[in-house]
Amino acid sequence: MNGDDLWKARVFFIFIIFTIFLGLAFIGLITTPSSILRRNVWSYFIPPTRGDILDKSGRNCATDLLFYVAYLDVNYLKKHLDPRLETSLLDLLRNFNLHLKIDDVLNRKIVKLGESEERDDILRKIPIDLFPYVNISLEYRRSKINEFGVGVIVGSVVNGKGKYGVEGYFDDILRGKKRGKLKVKIYGTLKIQPEVVEYVPPVNGKDVRIAIDLDLQRAIYKELLDHVRKHRATCGHVIVMESKTGKIRAMVTTSNWNDIVMGYIEPGSSIKPVVYSIALETESVSPDMTHNCVGWIKPVENLKYVIRDVEAHGLVNLEEGIVKSCNSMTVMVSRAIKDHIGEEGFYQWLRKFGFGRKTGIELDGEIEGVLREPSEWSVIDFAEIAIGQGIGVTPIQLISALNVFANDGYYVKPTILEDSKVEKRPVVSSKTAQFIKNAMKKVVEEGTGRMARVQGISIAGKTGTAQKAVEGKYTNHYHSIFVGFFPSDDPKYTILVHIDDPKGEYLGGEVAAPLFSKIVRVLTSKKIYKIKITKGVMPDLRGLSLKDALLILKSMGVADVKYKGEGVIVDQSPPPGSFEIKEVELTLQPK
Repeated sequence: MNGDDLWKARVFFIFIIFTIFLGLAFIGLITTPSSILRRNVWSYFIPPTRGDILDKSGRNCATDLLFYVAYLDVNYLKKHLDPRLETSLLDLLRNFNLHLKIDDVLNRKIVKLGESEERDDILRKIPIDLFPYVNISLEYRRSKINEFGVGVIVGSVVNGKGKYGVEGYFDDILRGKKRGKLKVKIYGTLKIQPEVVEYVPPVNGKDVRIAIDLDLQRAIYKELLDHVRKHRATCGHVIVMESKTGKIRAMVTTSNWNDIVMGYIEPGSSIKPVVYSIALETESVSPDMTHNCVGWIKPVENLKYVIRDVEAHGLVNLEEGIVKSCNSMTVMVSRAIKDHIGEEGFYQWLRKFGFGRKTGIELDGEIEGVLREPSEWSVIDFAEIAIGQGIGVTPIQLISALNVFANDGYYVKPTILEDSKVEKRPVVSSKTAQFIKNAMKKVVEEGTGRMARVQGISIAGKTGTAQKAVEGKYTNHYHSIFVGFFPSDDPKYTILVHIDDPKGEYLGGEVAAPLFSKIVRVLTSKKIYKIKITKGVMPDLRGLSLKDALLILKSMGVADVKYKGEGVIVDQSPPPGSFEIKEVELTLQPK
């Protein structure tokens, strides 16, 4: 239903109320106060609607739904209360399932009785002789898709103000600006003739179209949820970004809040490509540098503290340091950076890659992560940060940083908007970016990321495994991470996978990389389940939640919907493909 149709429906509703209320009054079914008979001009304020939030294809993620809300005017009722009305009042309270006594009601000025999307649901609950004392207003309620992680992207609306996510970031655009006004004049006595004498439409909020693909979001959520359950993990996250534009096509979390932008993790070895690129770009090391890995290294010679590897890698060159995720080589590289440009220089380069600062993605609540200034570093922090410990990054920061190597050395700002202009800036040279990309290709071909491979598709990526810290101490709980892009020679998508605290296997190459591989196959299989919406044709709603189905039907202008049961839709009338959609009936069953 479009905006004009909606306002026509609202005006029509007001006329219906006049007909019922005044008509009943004049045929003597209710007691009508003399003040109502004297009053012949009625004014109504029309609240403005909040703009819709739409996915990339224009499907509703959040919208305003019109509700009929009934209020009892207690002050007015008390002026005319008699034993007959007391009986009706008890019926009224019972009909609306309000567990109040008459004395409780009379101690208030107004009592909210209830609300419904269906006008008749309200009207049938009001005893005829109480119509003069009940006000039915039209109010909006925000409805959004909560399933498959969409709700945390959308955010919330509290007391008319957007909070977090898209709702919070674009509150000024989405929020209605000015209420409208309707004046109706009533002519006649025996024959009532209402006439609109003034109509000022409200100034509604504007729609916002985001880059999320609901079909892809749904498909990836299913894969992620299965993976989290398989590994008995706490939660999981997946981001799918268009490499060249920064558009976020899927942002999936199994958490009940958007920790992709509002929470941080230690990145582990997934940060190593950034460290190596800084070393090359600043000429702190040469591309032919080698190191003999014995399985451990002291970052500072006169300290007992050591950083260990999974195994002794032997003689490795710079590229192999990335491919084998060698901690010892990485410490040597970070030490060279510190010696060449200092800790302050190292810090500033990390900020160039977007760490310690907001990405600017259009989601309210984004945090900066944790990147302490060099004045707060200990003597070993240069090495700890290089292996992804002692630094807190948001998943959106991490994918954006590694996306630099998919874009010939340019940082592309991530965006949740479909119609956003590409914003990018140079970070490292094309030569450095190509070196790192080649190393990341070998990570997948022969290194720690082999389980991310997909036959026939060239992939570049990096694994990451980080111990989780609790109260400043590292535990036997881990972050499992894989970040990669494909096709590696001309990247289309960059993908981040993070599994929080998997049980049993925990290495990034064992846990996160296989899910990355599945997601690549989802993106390339063209078998993503899509809901086809054609104007005037009944879509297939089976398998959807009631809320999703109602949003789809609303976008098609279908308002007459009946349903029974709970869970997901298992049957529908009319069937998919029907051209007659006057009334829809849905049957639901538990999953």
